[in-house]
Amino acid sequence: MKTLGRIIKSEYVFLGILTILLILAAFFLFSITVKGKPADDNSVWNEYYAPMESEYVSEVRAYLKDSGYVNSGVTLTHTTDEELNRVYTLSIHHRRLEGCSEERREEISEVLKSMGFEDDRCVICVELS
Repeated sequence: MKTLGRIIKSEYVFLGILTILLILAAFFLFSITVKGKPADDNSVWNEYYAPMESEYVSEVRAYLKDSGYVNSGVTLTHTTDEELNRVYTLSIHHRRLEGCSEERREEISEVLKSMGFEDDRCVICVELS
């Protein structure tokens, strides 16, 4: 009986050591594969453009409010190409814009484009709905 008890205890010890080794191996494996990546050029440009984008949206909202389109939905999104040029899409949503003439919509679009920040790497497209 003592030998059977010793065998069982030694198997538990072996199993415990094996479990600890597997946990340590998994810890090192996952800690090695998860690495912080350095900031790429796009994130640097995102930080650069963020204040200008925010200011532009504020100016657009103020213009729309002054023009009688209070509580307009304003969304500014962008896409970035390989050379880090940006194409912005400014979407304006207001019920009264749906009934406007095409000339009035074009006039509003031109004013909103002209309000955009000046940068050779950026293009602003306006969608009114």
